[in-house]
Amino acid sequence: MRFFCFRKDIFFLLFVLSFFSFQCKEQINAPAIAYDLVKELQLPSTIVTGIPSTLDPLAYHWKKNPGRHSHLPIERKWENTQMTFNTNKSIFLNHSLDSLYFAPNSSYTFLIQSGEYELRSLAGLLNQNEKIKKAKGTLVIEADGIEIFKKSFSDTDTETWISLNTKLKLKKVLTISWNSQSDHLFLGEPLLYLHQSHFKPNVILIVIDSARKDFFGSYGFPYQITPNMDTLAKESVFFENPFSNGNWTKPSMMSFFHSEYSSNLGLGNSWFTTKPYQRKVYYGRERPNIASILRKNGYYTKSIMNNVFFLDYTTVGVDLDFHNSYQVGMDILDTKALTDHAIDFVDEMGERPFFLHFNLNTPHASYSPPPEDLQKVKSLIPPEVFYRYESPVQRYIGEMHYTDREVGRLLQTLKKSNQYDNSIIIVTGDHGELFSPHHDYSYHFIMKTRFGHGETHYDEEINVPLFIKLPKGIKSTKSKIEGQSSLLSLLPTILGLLGIDQSSYQFKGIDYSKCIVSNEDCPKDKIIYTEGRMSESIRTPFYKYIRRYPGFTTVKRTFDGEPHTMREELYDLQKDPEEKFNLSILPEGVSLLEKARFDFQKGRFLNRNQIHLRLPKCQLPVCRDMATLVVQGSIYDWHSPSQLNIVGSSAKTLNFDIEVGGKPLEIHFDTVNPELEGQFRFYRNGQPLPYRLGKWGIETLFVNATLSKEFILSDRIPLGWEETDLPWIYNDGSFSGVSESNLQKEMGKEVKKILETWGYIHE
Repeated sequence: MRFFCFRKDIFFLLFVLSFFSFQCKEQINAPAIAYDLVKELQLPSTIVTGIPSTLDPLAYHWKKNPGRHSHLPIERKWENTQMTFNTNKSIFLNHSLDSLYFAPNSSYTFLIQSGEYELRSLAGLLNQNEKIKKAKGTLVIEADGIEIFKKSFSDTDTETWISLNTKLKLKKVLTISWNSQSDHLFLGEPLLYLHQSHFKPNVILIVIDSARKDFFGSYGFPYQITPNMDTLAKESVFFENPFSNGNWTKPSMMSFFHSEYSSNLGLGNSWFTTKPYQRKVYYGRERPNIASILRKNGYYTKSIMNNVFFLDYTTVGVDLDFHNSYQVGMDILDTKALTDHAIDFVDEMGERPFFLHFNLNTPHASYSPPPEDLQKVKSLIPPEVFYRYESPVQRYIGEMHYTDREVGRLLQTLKKSNQYDNSIIIVTGDHGELFSPHHDYSYHFIMKTRFGHGETHYDEEINVPLFIKLPKGIKSTKSKIEGQSSLLSLLPTILGLLGIDQSSYQFKGIDYSKCIVSNEDCPKDKIIYTEGRMSESIRTPFYKYIRRYPGFTTVKRTFDGEPHTMREELYDLQKDPEEKFNLSILPEGVSLLEKARFDFQKGRFLNRNQIHLRLPKCQLPVCRDMATLVVQGSIYDWHSPSQLNIVGSSAKTLNFDIEVGGKPLEIHFDTVNPELEGQFRFYRNGQPLPYRLGKWGIETLFVNATLSKEFILSDRIPLGWEETDLPWIYNDGSFSGVSESNLQKEMGKEVKKILETWGYIHE
C-alpha cells in the first residue's frame, strides 16, 4: 500500500499547459483532459490492491504489451498494458488501447483535485480460460467513498471494447474496483475530462504509404489525379523538396515520429522483425515522439492505420504510447474501413482536442485501385500519355486517385463539423516508389521487381510530399519552404507551431515554425541522411552519395540477372538530376567522391557499438598479423591504420592482414546491431595466437572460439589494455547502453585479482 500525497496547484499547471503561443488565442470553453489515469500509476499517492506480482497474469493472450511507458518497476508493469483485441477477423481489425489492468477483485485509488469531471473510457474483458469467450464481473466507481457508478457484466463477449461514460463530482478520492470470481478487466484509455478555457488546435497527420511527390498536381503532375490534396496544398505551408529518412516504412516512420534516425532508436533498418535486443534498446530510455509529447500536453492521441510497425504485439513494431490504435490488416479492404472509422472518430471527438495519425496503405503495392478510379484516371490522362506508363504505374496512378478521394471524404467531414479551421493538417508520405528502368540495380529482396521500395536511395524512392495547413489561430508569413528538407523536421515544427517547449529534447530535425510565422529566412537542410536495408545515403543540393554496408555490395539489374559489385554510388544532381551516371566509377568523379566521403564520415549519423582490437608490438622489425572476425551483429564500418589490408569481407565476417612494427596498433570496427557475440582467430607470422578478451582480459587458447557477450563486453578501457602482450578484443556496448556503476568497476578490479590467482587471467 502507498501513502497519499496531495498535489497542489494542479489547476494552475493545467491552466499553463492550456496556453500556447498563437498569434490569435481564440479561447473556447470545452472538455480537456485533466487526468490521464494510466499516467497516475507512477505517483506514490496511487493505491493499488489485488494486482498480483506475476510475470504474466494472462500468458495465453499474446496481443499485449505491458508497462512500456508507465515508468513502473518490473513487478508492477502489468498494471498498465497496451491491450489489443481482434474485433473484426474479416478485415484483421486489431484495436489497441492503453489500459489499466484489473485482476479479479482488484482496485485502484487516485487522488484527484476537487471538481466536476466526466470519465470516458472503454472496458474489455478476458476469461481466465482461453477457450471460454464469455466473462462476467462488476465494475464499481466510488467518489470519496460513495458509490456513484456500477456496471455488471454477465456472459459478456470477450475481446470487445465497450464504451463507458459517467459524470463525477469529486472532492479528493477516486476509487475504481473490479469484482469477479476469475475474469479480468482492461479499462482502456481511462480519462477524466474537465471543462476549461483553452485553445488547442487539433493535429491531423495524414501519411500516405509509397506516395511519390511527383504524382501530385501541387508538385507538378500535369493531370488532376489528386484534386482534394492539391486544394489543401494551396491553403498550406508547402515544402518544395522534402525527403524521407528511410526508404521503406519502418525506418522512415520511426524516424519522423521521433526526429531521430531509426537505427539510433535501436530499431535498425534492415528487416521487419523487432528483435528482443532492439526492444531492450528502444524501451531502455525515454523515446519522445509526436504521440507521447502531444499526449503529455493534453491531447487525446489516436492512430488509424494499416501499419503493424506501431504495435508492439506484432513482433515487428513498438508501442509509441498512443491512447488508441485502430489497425486494419486486410489489404484492399483497409482503405475504406480506415476512412470510415476516421470520419466517425472526428464526429465523436467534438471540441475535445486530439492528435490523429491517419495512415493509408494505398498506393502501396500490389496497386489494386477500385475499377472506377482506374477508369477516372484514364479519362483524365490522354491515352498516348497513359499507355506509355507500364501497367504497375498505371495502377499506381489509379490508387493515387483513390487515396485522394478517401482523404477528401475526411476533409469534408472536418469542414462539416467545423473542425477544419481549428486543425493543423499535415500530408506527407513515408517513402516513394522505384519505377525507372535505369534505376533497376536493386537487390530485389522483397518485391523481386523494381516496382517497390526499400532497396535503393534514388530520389524517386525517397522524395515525398509535405505540406502543412495551419489553423486560423496561426498566421503564416510564407506559403513555401524552398530547397530540400527532411521529414526529421516534422516533429519539432509541429511542436513549435503549438508553442510546446522543446528545450528538454534533442531532435535531429529543424524547427521551421519560427520562420513560418515571421519574416525570418528559413534555415537550410544542407545534408539529408537516409537509411535503408543495409545501405544509406546523404543528399545535398549538389550531389547524392550512396553507400552499402560491407558484405552487401552485390546488386543485380534484374532478379535473375548477373550480380555485380556496387559498393558506392555518386551522382551530380546539378548536371544529372535523374541520377543516371554513377560518378564513383568514373575518373571525373574522383574529387567529388572524396568530398562526399568526407561529408559522410564527418556526419557520423548513426550511433554504433564498436569492437576494439589492440595488436601488440612486434619483437622483430616487422610482423605480419592476420585475423578473422565473425560478428553476430554484422559489420558496419572500420576505423583503422593505413597499413590495414582487407582481404575479404561479408555481412558478418572480416578477414584482414596488417604489418605490425615496434608500436602496438588499435583498430575499431562498428557493428550494425548491438549483438555482442562473435568468433575470432589471430595469427602472427603464420602461427596461431591466443588472445585476451573483454574487461578482464581473460585469455583463451582456442584459435576459433565462440564467446558470448558476457565475456566480450566492456564499457571502459580494460585494465592492462596498454601493456598487453597478446591481441586483445572487446565490444564497448556504447550504443546498446550497457554501463557499470562505480561500485561495479571497483568490484571488477577485485574480481580480476581473484581470477588471476585462480589462473584464469595471465599477465
